[in-house]
Amino acid sequence: MLLSDQSPTYNEVVSALQAEWRPALRGRELVVLSARDLPASPLPSALITLGSAATQLAMARAEASPEWARVPMLAGLLPRDGFNAIWKRPPAWVSAAWLDQPFERYLELIRRALPRLNRVGVLLGPATQGLRPALAKAAADRGLQLVVGSVNQADEMYPSLRAVLADAEVLLVLPDRTVGDPTALQNTLITAYRQRVPVVGYSPALVKSGATLGLYASPAQVGRQLAAMLKPPIAASNWPASRPAEGFTVVVNEQVSRSLGLDVPDVTELTEALRRQEGLR
Repeated sequence: MLLSDQSPTYNEVVSALQAEWRPALRGRELVVLSARDLPASPLPSALITLGSAATQLAMARAEASPEWARVPMLAGLLPRDGFNAIWKRPPAWVSAAWLDQPFERYLELIRRALPRLNRVGVLLGPATQGLRPALAKAAADRGLQLVVGSVNQADEMYPSLRAVLADAEVLLVLPDRTVGDPTALQNTLITAYRQRVPVVGYSPALVKSGATLGLYASPAQVGRQLAAMLKPPIAASNWPASRPAEGFTVVVNEQVSRSLGLDVPDVTELTEALRRQEGLR
């Protein structure tokens, strides 16, 4: 396993993965390395990368070495568009457990947490434009109306945001590098709050900064998903396909919720409702 750094987030993923690894993957040794310590040989039977820096190093090694190019690799702790930006055409034995939640889960959270708000605004950048038809269908299936703004470059962000907020009752922020620039996100939260439009985001940091609701995979949940995807036999021939986050955590900014006059259910209630909806235990 190759780590981008030694931050607590990475260590929490490692701990969760190791806890699942010991009973389920006996006979396979899990070696944890920092990005700067990846040896040229011997080749591992498979490689797990955590974060963008480790994934970039793995791709560079695969491009430089025919032997490394055949090593099955699984990336974690990065969003879908971040993975695709690094590895635009990965072979079948290179995949990822994305941080992105299924957008159906976001919409179901909105339906249950904010049942009186039916018009859901969303800004789509180049990485997420292709989701528009499926997003619209998933919203319609839940009795929600999608209000879409397109952002192809940074200077389109504010006009598109204002247009969406003029008609939306709640704003869904999806991970997208164009829409999700840190400065743009902060301006989005401030502008939406001034318009009294609650924001649903994809990270606890967004909720801490002013979003009303968040839905994300915790580091421990990421670690457990990576372990589940690597159940034996480990081989390129049956390597798991990339997929969105399977585990999820709901978080509510109670102060913002009260300020906007919203009566949001308890996070435990929301989590259990989402799990029942998806047939999870």
